[in-house]
Amino acid sequence: MKKKWSQRLLLICAVWQFIDGILTIILGFAKPNRIPELQGYAQFVPVATITGLVGTAFLLSGLVNLLLARYYLRRPTIGWGIPAVIGLESLAAYVCLDIISVILLIPTLVIIMLYRHQQQKTVSAAH
Repeated sequence: MKKKWSQRLLLICAVWQFIDGILTIILGFAKPNRIPELQGYAQFVPVATITGLVGTAFLLSGLVNLLLARYYLRRPTIGWGIPAVIGLESLAAYVCLDIISVILLIPTLVIIMLYRHQQQKTVSAAH
């Protein structure tokens, strides 16, 4: 598989996480009285603070994916840190129940790991 697929998937995931983060922040600042599910919790927890934090985390995750796709995956060699970061991101997306991000990040992780394995085989065969 080519690295272009992983770059495309990461770019799509970054766009989705930007959209998801902005929607989460906007909906967090909506009045809790208008949302029936939040009426009981609004008096105990400042809903805008929690959703703002989660929305900011989505925006930062999208920024990391954009950085990975635009800069780090264009290098000829892929270090061990890139699959680790994508694995942690997919785990965090799974915990946050962001299924679309998980669907995009897991194949990206598999493609990058296959590329790294092929890269290591090439290096070991040359020696």
